[in-house]
Amino acid sequence: MTNLAALLATWQQWNAHQVTTHVSGHEAEGPAVSALDALRDTAELVELLSGWQLQAVHAVRREGASWEQIAATTRTTVEQARAEYAAVLGCQEQVLGRNVSGYYEVL
Repeated sequence: MTNLAALLATWQQWNAHQVTTHVSGHEAEGPAVSALDALRDTAELVELLSGWQLQAVHAVRREGASWEQIAATTRTTVEQARAEYAAVLGCQEQVLGRNVSGYYEVL
């Protein structure tokens, strides 16, 4: 199981090091997390959050929320909200091999 706190901690350590180095103009002290490690963990966080958003959109559609409400909540247009939902479905299905057939019913 993914440890969300550890994923976020990697990002926070790398980001704090980057900000400190940029502001002070010289390399910050302390153990630095590599940019590659930060990228790996943020990619995993993005994947998780996309999956969670997919589930949330599916749930609110089943509860009767309109695409207009979803668009307002996600700060997009109706077309963008639907397209993003469909794109995440496609990614979950094609790239990750997950069965998301039940999620298409609310599209």
